[in-house]
Amino acid sequence: MAAVSTDGNQDKAPHLPPPSKQSLLFCPKSKLHIHRAEISKIIRECQEESFWKRALPFSLVSMLITQGLVHQGYLAANPRFGSLPKVARTACLPVRSVK
Repeated sequence: MAAVSTDGNQDKAPHLPPPSKQSLLFCPKSKLHIHRAEISKIIRECQEESFWKRALPFSLVSMLITQGLVHQGYLAANPRFGSLPKVARTACLPVRSVK
């Protein structure tokens, strides 16, 4: 049996139009008011987490693999700059997807 609070301190549901005025495509969750500042904060946190936990480690691992391939002779080093151009290009590939 569900417990019902009688003191009136329940969370109130958002103001919704009466069922007779709702269209068939009405979604009550889309009518909730969410502040733009809160959305931008969430997006910023997601981008930061994506960079630190996905893009940066993937970039570092890619750089190490590329350096290893150049060192082992599977990739040719640049006569003037060595492995730097290949490693730098490899480092930029995964990070470019993060805005």
